[in-house]
Amino acid sequence: MRRATAVAHANIALVKYWGKRDEALLLPESPSLSIALDRLFTTTTVELGVPSDSLVLDGRAAGEGELRRARFLLDAAGIGEGARIESRNSFPTAAGLASSASGFAALAVAACAAAGQKHTSRELSALARRGSGSAARSVPGGWAVWEDEFAEEVAPPGHLPIRAVIALCGEGKKDVGSRDGMKRSQDTSPYHAAFIAQCRRDYLEARALLRDRNLSALGALAESNALRMHADALAANPPILYWEPPTVSCLQALRRLRDGGLGAWATIDAGPHVVALCAPEDAPRVESTLRAIAGVRDVLVCAPAGGARVVEGDR
Repeated sequence: MRRATAVAHANIALVKYWGKRDEALLLPESPSLSIALDRLFTTTTVELGVPSDSLVLDGRAAGEGELRRARFLLDAAGIGEGARIESRNSFPTAAGLASSASGFAALAVAACAAAGQKHTSRELSALARRGSGSAARSVPGGWAVWEDEFAEEVAPPGHLPIRAVIALCGEGKKDVGSRDGMKRSQDTSPYHAAFIAQCRRDYLEARALLRDRNLSALGALAESNALRMHADALAANPPILYWEPPTVSCLQALRRLRDGGLGAWATIDAGPHVVALCAPEDAPRVESTLRAIAGVRDVLVCAPAGGARVVEGDR
């Protein structure tokens, strides 16, 4: 039997991925820009040569759907033999914190390493995308962009001093998963076409702001892009509301901080949690402000992280 373990980080998109131009290949309608987060990661071990497939996720046996998606990725990699997969997240699963991104990125890297396959980062990114679109960005890590089959790093983690202060505003799995929410928005929201057109404009502007290390303008753009994504989801039929009461309270608190002269801007993926983007020296005050909000379960302060990597192998 052959075995390998890989680690990949979740990422938060500052310009969102919220629509596919190809459902089968998971290709995006518009380009996205993200940053990998150091405290949100998945560790996945793949052991090949076992009699049948199995998947244990955070200590529990995975359901048929989850196992089927893992097998789909293995088949895409040309790995036909049985695989024992064990995966553990350092953060809540399926709650709006991009666990599928880090999960499928770690699976792609670990499976290929266990099989003895040698791939470029682009090839691994394209493979991870077959499991979850945003997983393409977790393979290269750092500041990553995704436009087509693969994502790539356009700036290293330390390019722009930044912290992502994450307020956990809910618990448990969300009612509408990202894949279903994206499809419903794309199919039924009258705002969707306008949102995608805006994402294309935001992407070009965000790339320039990142190049210039302009945190305040990039943070403001990220907040407006996220709010427009949620407006798109709210306009779907039936409407999709990912937010909880603490989500709104966090947005209001960040606005008050800005009014007082401290730069902190929100982005929110498909879930209730608020990610405040700020300079490293401002993170302690942002953290204490968000912790004081009723209903916030915890606050995590994350720095930018690197790409997916093999941490253990046995062939």
